[in-house]
Amino acid sequence: MDQDPSIETERSLNCQLHAVLVRVFETGVVIIGDSGIGKSECALDLVTRGHRLVADDAVEIYADSDKITGVAPKLTRHLLEIRGLGIIDVGTIFGSDSVCAESSVDLCVELRKLTGVDRLENVVSEYRIAGRGIPKFMLPVSSGRNLATLVETAVRLYRKGAIGSATARLMDDHAKLINPA
Repeated sequence: MDQDPSIETERSLNCQLHAVLVRVFETGVVIIGDSGIGKSECALDLVTRGHRLVADDAVEIYADSDKITGVAPKLTRHLLEIRGLGIIDVGTIFGSDSVCAESSVDLCVELRKLTGVDRLENVVSEYRIAGRGIPKFMLPVSSGRNLATLVETAVRLYRKGAIGSATARLMDDHAKLINPA
């Protein structure tokens, strides 16, 4: 997925997202949520675990017939804004393997305040981007939750094709248990 950032290919921008894009286990994960919810801090934690930052704050989205691709605007490439630390150059601080110029966009993770979140309902839904749908996990944010671990687990579920399957089985078995035929 890496492309030399000095080589600009001609393609048309579909949209720009207020989000973070990281590569986790070779999967492009766009992290969305309200301003100040912790998207950049989650990305920093993922980078410290060996994953790669693509874009922080703004993600330019390009779509063709095969895939959706995200890149950072030139102005913010390799930069991450962390409240209390300022703007850091991830490639300089963590090394060139901690960043990449672009990534496919395969999965969405929405960070949302814990209030009003059901435990098992709607574990995964669809996020529409550039006219296409990708799987979306909604992760409640609260003190003490390790969002990087949760994002890694969401990616593992996505890569194994196990999104929602355990939850669906549990809910079916639970319904049969309390309503035997």
